[in-house]
Amino acid sequence: MTRFHITSLLYLLMVAPFTSSAAEFFITPMVGYSLGGGVEDESDNNYDLSGAVNYSIALETPLDQGRIGLFYSNQSSELDDIKLTSSVQYLHFQSSIYYPATNNISGYLGLGIGGSYVDVDWVKVKYGFSASLFGGVEYQLSSNVALTSQARWLGTVVDNETSGQCTLPTTGNSCTIRFKTDWMNQFQTNVGLRISF
Repeated sequence: MTRFHITSLLYLLMVAPFTSSAAEFFITPMVGYSLGGGVEDESDNNYDLSGAVNYSIALETPLDQGRIGLFYSNQSSELDDIKLTSSVQYLHFQSSIYYPATNNISGYLGLGIGGSYVDVDWVKVKYGFSASLFGGVEYQLSSNVALTSQARWLGTVVDNETSGQCTLPTTGNSCTIRFKTDWMNQFQTNVGLRISF
């Protein structure tokens, strides 16, 4: 997580209105692990994006039996074998429904739509439409804090019309790579703390 992200999160926590009445706003910082995505070269050899740690935050407000809000996620990784770096960021408007199981435990399901920014050297168009489906469990630790865990699918449109140059580390030969298709699927598992104000 960059210094800007940490500073922004701390600022939001400091200026958010604290109230003793029912929760009106939720901030959920999370850390997790992302998998998925890959490229191919001119010889149809496949290279996967390495699994990597991701950092996410959700800003939400209650709505009926669920919540609506924004979700942001950032993952920095590299391609297996080729070692080219990649950064994938998502920003979604999301909605979820909560299903209380006990006084302290709730399950939830949700979906999101928005955009992605795929920062890699082998594409020209770095922005694309994206969507997500997620589900998880939340355990209430206190009146204002809950532990949350979730699994999330993220899909995004990527530019597979353009390609970029690479060097194979095993032989030193040059190669040309591009995304396999114009749609990339990724999967995340996240844990975090939901803080209510």
